[in-house]
Amino acid sequence: MTAPELTKVPEAAWEEARRCLPVIRRLAESSDRTRAEVKAAAAELGYGPTHVYSLIRSYTADPRLTSLLPSKRGRAFGYSKLDSEVEAIINDVIDSLYLTRQKPKIVDLVAEVQRRCIARGLEAPGRKGVTARLRARPAQEVVAKREGRKAARDRYAPAIGSLEAHWPLSLIQIDHTLVDVIVVDSETRAPIQRPWLTLAIDVCTRCVAGFHLSLEPPSATSVALCLAHAALGKESWLAERGIDAVWPVRGVPERLHLDNAKEFRSEALKRGCEQYGIAIDHRPVRTPHYGGHIERLIGTMMGKVHLLPGTTFSNIREKGDLNPEKSAAMTLDEVERWLGHAIAGVYHRDLHRGIGMTPVAAWERGIAGDGRTLGRGEPTPVADPRRFLIDFLPIERRLVRREGVSLHSIHYWADMLAAWVGHPERMIVRYDPRDLSRIHLLGPDGAYYDLSYRDLRRPPISLWEHRLALKRLREDGRAQVDEAAIFRTIEIMRGIADEAVRASKTARRQRERRLRVIQGGSNAPVVSAAQSSIEAESLDGRQPHENMLPFEEWG
Repeated sequence: MTAPELTKVPEAAWEEARRCLPVIRRLAESSDRTRAEVKAAAAELGYGPTHVYSLIRSYTADPRLTSLLPSKRGRAFGYSKLDSEVEAIINDVIDSLYLTRQKPKIVDLVAEVQRRCIARGLEAPGRKGVTARLRARPAQEVVAKREGRKAARDRYAPAIGSLEAHWPLSLIQIDHTLVDVIVVDSETRAPIQRPWLTLAIDVCTRCVAGFHLSLEPPSATSVALCLAHAALGKESWLAERGIDAVWPVRGVPERLHLDNAKEFRSEALKRGCEQYGIAIDHRPVRTPHYGGHIERLIGTMMGKVHLLPGTTFSNIREKGDLNPEKSAAMTLDEVERWLGHAIAGVYHRDLHRGIGMTPVAAWERGIAGDGRTLGRGEPTPVADPRRFLIDFLPIERRLVRREGVSLHSIHYWADMLAAWVGHPERMIVRYDPRDLSRIHLLGPDGAYYDLSYRDLRRPPISLWEHRLALKRLREDGRAQVDEAAIFRTIEIMRGIADEAVRASKTARRQRERRLRVIQGGSNAPVVSAAQSSIEAESLDGRQPHENMLPFEEWG
């Protein structure tokens, strides 16, 4: 069954599915559930046991929140059969009477709604219709208005201070850092900048769950790419980079622990996590100890990066009179490959003092058990990796016209659009800011379709190039900006950058970003002379990580 687009799910239906999720997930994951447990869950949810069994089957087949969306015959859940004036009366009475510190009972709410409707000559709704509207309100909002904000926080705020993680994937911490090394242009080997690293750690096993390396500052997209890397199997990722090592971490995490940066509070991230049953905990302000695991890992990783050519070190005293730009020798792809070796080939295999074993051994014990501790079992693989990433990408809404779909002043087309020209509703469009040559449109059938440039001669561009071109055109006094002008300006800018690449750090940075777009952001490793500084020459065919010195301690 095709999952619905997350932003098109009615709020009432979404909240109902959220209410059911912890109960149904617990039953679905239990290998020895009893009928008595199902009956108790049915009573808790206000459903019949048959319906609960149906929800269990749906969730087991597709463990996403949308599997629990109400699917009643006739009108969709949340669709009102009531007169609009009656709806207005119900909402007004809920706000003015029920959601107050006087805390009246449900019976009082229903009676007042019925009294007002009769007074206006309207057909009064029954208790079920009134309570359905009340249930659609966010539970935290209801408690806050009836019992106070503190009560709402105590009842619903994430228990961030509790960082217990008793099994793999129960808690993942994610954070960003500027890497303490300057990367070079892949053609000229001239310095560019320090890259950004988004890193995820599995708190239970101390395994690195995934990472994303980029020249772009942290964003919601970098968080999504790191999360996708964590959740998906890494066999092809390792093979593409020539890394002969095992990286067993995969599966959808149960909980994310994040700081309060804006990229961690995007609507796409919130709904994407809810779709896959991932709870989000945000670190309280001025409580750095709550992010201790990920921060120690970042510190340890940066300590090892200080061995690389072009390191900036962590402080000015360590740096001394060393000029990192003069010693810089590694491209972004080479640093990414080095990190892959350092994580999968060394860190995961080295004793971690915090847990008393290697992270990979902790992962294996957490999955399979060891005779004393029961394992959680193999994580359920992500059924649709493409859709997993799409569910976290930025969203726009566009009409389908004769010329196709227009986004960022660029026209897109695919043959199936011909049937949807003139569709009255704006359709959901998701895009990857790294590469605007392809976007994803949600069709009326609930499936995503890939759209390409209408003019296939156009080169792949990124959103940052697009914005730079718009800025340049507006500075030149262009009031109207069309597609041809944008691509012509980008072509001119690229030509200037290529000519200046040996002299200008900015030009080198722009060129390297462009190459990452053209190559899909996942280049195969390029073996060069510069790698001799991190890969000791060997005649025995060993992998680079097998020649690395063992780490004394991973924090």
